[in-house]
Amino acid sequence: MKFQRPAVFLALFALLALAPFAGDYALGIIAEILIYGIFAMSLGLLIGFTGLMSFGHAAFFGISTYTVIALGVHFGISGWWGMAAGIGLSAVAAAFVGLFCIRVSGIPFLMLTMAFSQLLFSLALKWRSVTGGTDGLTGFVRPTLFGMSLDNAVARYAVVAVGFLLVLGLLYLLVRSPLGSIFIGIRDNEQRMRAIGYPVQRFKFLAFTIAGTLAGVGGALYAFFNAFVSTDILHWALSGDAIIMVVLGGSATVFGPAVGAAIFLLLKNVVSSQNEYWMLWIGATFILSVMFLRQGVWGFLVICAQSALGKRK
Repeated sequence: MKFQRPAVFLALFALLALAPFAGDYALGIIAEILIYGIFAMSLGLLIGFTGLMSFGHAAFFGISTYTVIALGVHFGISGWWGMAAGIGLSAVAAAFVGLFCIRVSGIPFLMLTMAFSQLLFSLALKWRSVTGGTDGLTGFVRPTLFGMSLDNAVARYAVVAVGFLLVLGLLYLLVRSPLGSIFIGIRDNEQRMRAIGYPVQRFKFLAFTIAGTLAGVGGALYAFFNAFVSTDILHWALSGDAIIMVVLGGSATVFGPAVGAAIFLLLKNVVSSQNEYWMLWIGATFILSVMFLRQGVWGFLVICAQSALGKRK
């Protein structure tokens, strides 16, 4: 008997539907988890399914957030138009960066992606008239949805939850499509894929662009959620956090990175309220996961579920 993925989707949908009853504080944490879950899942497409370790993924997340908020603050443009512009600009940026980065692999690829991200970080620091520099941008007015302002926690959460489910469904279909099989083939044996005639560089470029675009979706939703942005969102440290999320949850699964995001953010919010050394606990959890859960937490749970269902058969 196979692991029943539809049951997982139904359970997830039920949990998301019940979340508004948890109260505004818990709802805010859940919304943040879903946003970073999108961010982590987009990076998971590169790391887990294409074999590309990027250390500059925060650039595309941050570009989208800055675009939404800057257009709203400086020009009064609705957040919905800003969202479209932010996602589009993230896609263009990912395509541009990808043209250079896919020419190398391994450590050079990782360092090149980080270099582009830090270049944008430096630009945001210097261009204070647009980005606000280290002070950030404030004064963003959240848009309305069906006459209800997204200042309302439940309305804001609903938009984030729908965005998360759409990205999750899209990635689920993508990795099980012929295109997804090509990505996995590149990850497993790039030389063999070249030998049988696949234009590997083009598919790497496509994976990089798709991942950057989806990160832009998360960034736009973060603009709605936070209504504020500063240069920290473009720093390489955020890309490092995303890598930890991916590895914690399971890089070779679609949903695993979102689970990793939940673990990371829950540890951050719960432990930091009790202990100033919360990063120590995250580091210890990460080390234990790498040592004993090679498939990540979600991958381990899937294997356990498959084993249990197999014994029942």
